Amino acid sequence: MAGPLRVIHVIRALQTGGLETLVLDACARMQSHAGVSASVCALLPGDGLEDRPQYQSVRCTVLRDRKRHGRLAMIHELVRFFRHEQPDVVHLHNFLCQVRAGLGARLARVPVVIATKHGSEWPRCLGSRHLAAGFYRLADVLVAVSPDVRDGLLATYGFAPERVRLILNGVDTDRFRPMDGDCEKARQRIPGVTGTPLLGTVGRLVGYKGVGTLLEAFRIVLQRAPEAGLVIVGDGADRASFENQAASLGIAARVHFLGNRSDVCSIYPLLDVYVQPSYTEGISLTMLEACACALPVVATKVGGNPEIVVDGQTGRLVPPRDPSALAAGILEHLGNARAAHAMGRSARQRVVELFSLDRMVHDYLALYDEVRDRRLRAEQGEQDTN
Repeated sequence: MAGPLRVIHVIRALQTGGLETLVLDACARMQSHAGVSASVCALLPGDGLEDRPQYQSVRCTVLRDRKRHGRLAMIHELVRFFRHEQPDVVHLHNFLCQVRAGLGARLARVPVVIATKHGSEWPRCLGSRHLAAGFYRLADVLVAVSPDVRDGLLATYGFAPERVRLILNGVDTDRFRPMDGDCEKARQRIPGVTGTPLLGTVGRLVGYKGVGTLLEAFRIVLQRAPEAGLVIVGDGADRASFENQAASLGIAARVHFLGNRSDVCSIYPLLDVYVQPSYTEGISLTMLEACACALPVVATKVGGNPEIVVDGQTGRLVPPRDPSALAAGILEHLGNARAAHAMGRSARQRVVELFSLDRMVHDYLALYDEVRDRRLRAEQGEQDTN
């Protein structure tokens, strides 16, 4: 570490979700490093995610509601905020923050700006690509969370390879771990949850997360395992639609929508199989959490999912939007418990080795120091030539 370091992470909102949890976890862990101050700035209010006990050490700031203030006013407020806080690094997470806070950080003359691209969605028209590339160039370095996202940044925007770094997401493998004791007894702590075996997924309830496909697949699973249950943790704009779909499929009695939970680390170990049915992903934090809990996984072969799941070794990969393939992967795990448990153990080992929170934080702190030192050397060089 080159010296005291003040970092501000900028996210869209402090709402329950993988990206937001990742940033708060990273800040909490960065605080444990001597000389590092890491805080969060959210452009919009959320649902109180920052109030959870594990984030008490993280200072969070929420800007004014965008509904009452236009884009220029938000950028002006960000400039004023950054000038007051005087961070060494502003770290932006995803494109909305890149547009608003990237401009704000540059206008405030923040020394280092880092931008992380978490997802694998890309502009479709040339004009949008040129506009997005311009905003991304406000950052000193772009970080991709998976090889798939890195390749997309290079191919879509034509950036030089040295401008894009790969830093895989990480999770706390001490907090997320297999359960010691009787799983069946522990399930009784969640009112209304029944089913043996018990399947589950965790995520935002929006279309691209593939919950609709999972519900269709679960109907097929119930034909072979009629006592099975499905737990869906999370909330979102499409929750009511998914609940209606479960009812129309005749499976509502076996599907448990639990909403957002602050105790998700104690829910994963209650599951027999974790399912990730999404249509697009970067590096899924929830799937990393499930694997850290030694769960066998069935996931769609999209985005960064193959970086986590080695097909046949740590879980099963299936095509997206294919209920039959998803059901077949689930039933394979249910039909061979010994092999499924072995895959779960291998999944945890892979997460511990490649996707730990400590490794991710170390990589980001090293990047901050590298870019800050490079900027200081450049400034010193300019002074020496004057």
